[in-house]
Amino acid sequence: MNWLNKLEQKYGSKAIPNITRIFIAANLIGSVLLLTKGDVVLYYLQFSASAILHGQVWRLISWIFVPSGSISFLQLLFIFCLWTLGDSMESYLGSFRMNVYFFGGFLLYDIVGMLAFAVTHVSINLTMYYILIAMYLMLGLLMPEAEVRLYFVLPIKMKWMVLVYFVMFAYDVYTYMSFGWQIGLAYGSEIVLALINLLVFIYGCKHRLSFRQNMHQKRRKAQFKAQFSEPRPGSGISRHKCYICGRTELSNPELTFRYCSKCTGNKEYCQDHLFTHTHV
Repeated sequence: MNWLNKLEQKYGSKAIPNITRIFIAANLIGSVLLLTKGDVVLYYLQFSASAILHGQVWRLISWIFVPSGSISFLQLLFIFCLWTLGDSMESYLGSFRMNVYFFGGFLLYDIVGMLAFAVTHVSINLTMYYILIAMYLMLGLLMPEAEVRLYFVLPIKMKWMVLVYFVMFAYDVYTYMSFGWQIGLAYGSEIVLALINLLVFIYGCKHRLSFRQNMHQKRRKAQFKAQFSEPRPGSGISRHKCYICGRTELSNPELTFRYCSKCTGNKEYCQDHLFTHTHV
C-alpha cells in the first residue's frame, strides 16, 4: 500500500467534493474582476512573496482568484470543458485524489514561490491555469486510449493530446526563458511546477489503480471458480441433471451424465437419454 492509499484511509472522509468546480469558480470571479476594472482588488490578491513577508499572509491563498488572462468566448469554452472533465476525473479517481492533486499543486506553488524569492528576490507569477489545464494530461496519462472530440468535432485519442500539450508547455517555457532568466523563472516555473505535481500524482494513482484492478481480477476469478466448483457435501445441490427426465447424481448415483454437443446451450443428459433424445 503506497502513501496515497494510506492518506485516503485516514482522511478520505474529509475530502471536499467537486473540488474542480471550486477552483474554476475562483478563476471566473477573478476574470469578472478583471473585466470590470477591478485591477486594484486583483493586485491585493496576487501572490507576492515580499508582501507576504510584510504581513499580507492572505496572498498565500488569494492568488487562486487571479486569472491567466481576460475572459473571452474561447476561455468560457475552455472552462466548460474543464468543468465536465473535472467531474469525470473525480468520478473515476474519487474526491480524495482530486483534493490531493489540487491542494498538492497549491502548496507546491506556495513553497517554491517563497523559496525562489528568498534565493533570487524574484516573485513568481502564480495562477491556477496550468494546474487546471494539466488535467487534460492527467486524463491522457491515465487513459491514453480514451477518445475525445476536439472542438466537439474532430475525434482524437488522448495519448496524442498529451504529446501536443507537452510540446505546448515546452514552447511556453522556452518563450519565457528567451526574455531572460528572471522572466523565465517568474512565468516558466509555473509550468514546470504544474508538471511536477501532475507526474507525482500520476505515479501514486497508477500504483493505486493497478492495485485496485488486480484485486478486481482476483475477485472475478474467485467468483468464476466458485460457480464451477463442486457443491458442498450435504448441501443437497446436484451438479448434474438430465434435461429429459430430471434425474441427478444425487437421486441416481449409478447414472452417467454427458453434455450433447449438437444441442444449443449446455444441455446435459443421463445415459438413458443421451443417444435417444431429440436435439434442441
